Amino acid sequence: MGIDFRILGELEVLRDGAQIDLGSPRQRALLARFLVSPTEIVSTDRLIDDLWRGEPPEAAKHTLHVYISRLRKALGPDRHRLESYATGYRLAIDVAELDASRFESGVARGREALDRGDAPGASAILREALQLWRGAPLAEFADDVFARDEAIRLEEQRIAAIEQRMWADLECGQASELVGELRELVSQYPLREVFWEQLMLALYRSGRQSEALRVFQTAKVSLADELGIEPGGALRQLEARILAQDPSLTIEEVSKPPKAPPTLPLQRTSFVGRTEELDRAAELLVESRLLTMVGPPGSGKTRLALQLALEQQGRFAHGAFFVPLATIDDPDLLAATMAIALGVQDIPGEDPLDNVAAFLADRHVLLILDNFEQILPAANQVGHMIDRAPQLSVLVTSRSPLHINGEQQFLVPPMHVPPSHASSDPATVKGFDAAALFETRARAADPDFGIDAHNSAAVAQITALVDGLPLAIELAAARVRLLSPADLLRRLDRRLTLLTDAPTDVDARHRTMQDAIAWSYELLESDEQELFRRLGAFVGGFTLEAAEAVSDLDEITTLRAIDSLLTQNLLYRPVAVGEARYNMLQLTREYARELLDASGDSPAVLGRHATYYAGLVTQIEPELSADPGGPGTRRLEDEMPNLRAALRTTLDDGLPDLGLEIAASVWRFWQSSERLTEGRQWLDELLDQPAAGSAARAKGLTALAGLAYWQADYEEAWDAYSELLTYYRSIADRENEADTLYAMSLTAFWQNQIDRAEELATESRSLFEQLGSRQGAGRAMCAQASALWWKRDYQNAYDLWVESIDIAREFNDQALVLTQLAGLAALTYHLGRHGEALEVAVGGLAEARQAHNAHVTVWMLDLIAAFAAPASPEDAVKLASAVDALRESAGGGVLPEYLQISNAAEVAEPLLDPEAMAQSWDGGRTLDLDAAVELAGHLGSVSATLQSRR
Repeated sequence: MGIDFRILGELEVLRDGAQIDLGSPRQRALLARFLVSPTEIVSTDRLIDDLWRGEPPEAAKHTLHVYISRLRKALGPDRHRLESYATGYRLAIDVAELDASRFESGVARGREALDRGDAPGASAILREALQLWRGAPLAEFADDVFARDEAIRLEEQRIAAIEQRMWADLECGQASELVGELRELVSQYPLREVFWEQLMLALYRSGRQSEALRVFQTAKVSLADELGIEPGGALRQLEARILAQDPSLTIEEVSKPPKAPPTLPLQRTSFVGRTEELDRAAELLVESRLLTMVGPPGSGKTRLALQLALEQQGRFAHGAFFVPLATIDDPDLLAATMAIALGVQDIPGEDPLDNVAAFLADRHVLLILDNFEQILPAANQVGHMIDRAPQLSVLVTSRSPLHINGEQQFLVPPMHVPPSHASSDPATVKGFDAAALFETRARAADPDFGIDAHNSAAVAQITALVDGLPLAIELAAARVRLLSPADLLRRLDRRLTLLTDAPTDVDARHRTMQDAIAWSYELLESDEQELFRRLGAFVGGFTLEAAEAVSDLDEITTLRAIDSLLTQNLLYRPVAVGEARYNMLQLTREYARELLDASGDSPAVLGRHATYYAGLVTQIEPELSADPGGPGTRRLEDEMPNLRAALRTTLDDGLPDLGLEIAASVWRFWQSSERLTEGRQWLDELLDQPAAGSAARAKGLTALAGLAYWQADYEEAWDAYSELLTYYRSIADRENEADTLYAMSLTAFWQNQIDRAEELATESRSLFEQLGSRQGAGRAMCAQASALWWKRDYQNAYDLWVESIDIAREFNDQALVLTQLAGLAALTYHLGRHGEALEVAVGGLAEARQAHNAHVTVWMLDLIAAFAAPASPEDAVKLASAVDALRESAGGGVLPEYLQISNAAEVAEPLLDPEAMAQSWDGGRTLDLDAAVELAGHLGSVSATLQSRR
């Protein structure tokens, strides 16, 4: 039987089933310390500090040696496992000899079985793993810091394993048997929403629908009392599906999800060859949920991954999503970048990674993460998603593997090059992928080019010289318009020969790729080389105007040089409609940046880069309110990587005022593009800089407060506004004082300080009117109306609201108009004018669509469904179901219930039989945004007709 170390309960060591006497409490603690970090060398100083809790006696080192000696004696035949090193000690054990490791391995296997659809197997494996627990882990060392974190981690894994086992048993049809156990679990862990969800599902599948709905209400009260929050999306969605008697909740009838639209980027050129690599990668993608394509720069990892995704996306019910990571270098931005690619809403106060994982939890998706080598510390986030989303597969491209559990690596090889003995035969040469790629790309430069008896040997040798790397082949092929393959070969051979003394610690193919780019660079004219270097300042592409400003070259020189760089494949134009943009491949940009840094021009060029984007965002800032979703917002979306680079420059070079100008000018963009957390991080860092001027700090505080407000962090927003109010009063800036009072009024309102909110709004309006600012007074009226609304003074609130909208329209404040229209519709409904309320909502929907405001669009759809439910319950429920699905990706503002209005499902439930309710709800799940808007228009027309007949 061997030796068995146990920490899942009281510390035990068994040899052949017999327990070993481990000695005194501190000696036992020493063994526990080794088992917390199995197989790791623990320094002597660390052991002393942990054993005596930071207060060791003078003889601690001697006493430690005594404990080590006694432990070795207790281990007997296994004494050799306690190894001595110059710096400390190590306990050498196999994974299978520690119960915690066996438990974690069993949980992983159970999850894999569940992912495969083997619910009975998963249940058996997880039950076996959970049986290893004998009590609280490391309980006797609860006061020791070294054990506390490990005990918490293990306990969390145990609860997660129970959750997985429950899902497996539910899929095995054991709902009735699980009800009692799940009731105990929700009692023991009232804040674990998964157990509430599983109890609701178990009751529903047991034919106890009313009890399932009562469980939801109990969970809602429990979460509100303990945390002051509403149930999460999964619980709310399950309640709605139970109300609709969704047939997919029963394990006998699981409906297939609709196919997702294509989400992969268009490619500029055709894909050539690599059938063997595609076939092998496809096999590995079936076998593993995490496939990492690794290889040197220029080896074609991204293109191969995209082609694989294109061919395999039909296997994934919810499609494939491409997440480009080349423009970020901060691991903390991974979750936000994925959220944007997936269309996942940034939920205030919640971790973006949790939001992404929740979105993917019940979706069958292929996620492509491209250029991961820049954020390798974020690898654990990928593992977190895979653990949370059982149907998710992840395809990664990276120069280095992620090194996490479950990863399958696939080394992307170079393309097959023709052998030297066959290079004179054109037909044979063409049969190799590398040569075929050369010919295809060469024809883009010279339509008459073809591999023939005169050039086949040269083409074969060129592909061999660059090690079959696709990017190097394409760079060489782009030159055939000016040079024959023989001329190319002579120049390339000389370049690579001269550079064979590159550092030996650099991968050979990496050197080849760099040398190929360097070779192309050296063939440029001097002004082209200068522009190429300076373009290394850009991240994620640039316009001609930006290139001129940052390069400090005249328009004609810049345009001519860009044309040359395009011709030689050192630049490319992305496939897109609109303003001309240019970009570099990642490795090419890295090389350009290295040249820029080496040239000594970097500080001046990066300074011009930051200054240009500060000017750009200042120019765009007014559009973000007047035309949300318009050209300005779309331009900022394109420039996001450059904005991040500019902000980093301002921090690195001590230019906080310039950084605050950039970050604060686009805070409305941070808000509308679901990047609130990122925006706050930049502003926090910039505001921490002591050199920031007062005016710049005030603008930064305004932006920080606004972002905190939209994340429902009202305490942070209040603190920022309070500092602003003090500042503006100190310099007698009465207009900004009035504006700050208005913002504080809204903040107080959402903190449920209604009287305080009304006082602040009245003070703000009075000051605006004294200043003759009609626009400001109009905003303050809206704040006053909000307070009156919550006091149920609907008529006075309505009158103020209407006047506020008129003023906002007068000054073209479209962002404010849209949110005010939603409020106006709700207020009209509260006054009993339901038909008019529906008309306002339909009109607001049209304006929201025209402004490309997805949040307000979904908000209006929700209100239309609620208002139309009495007249058209089936279509209203269908629309409400569509909104429920759309809200996950588009947001959607406030739920009708928060405005004291019953939602469509509640209104329709007494009017429809359960079967009709379920059919309507299921029908709505298939509607996209356009179809939902069309249905809303129909509901508006039907209701208007009914109103006219009355």
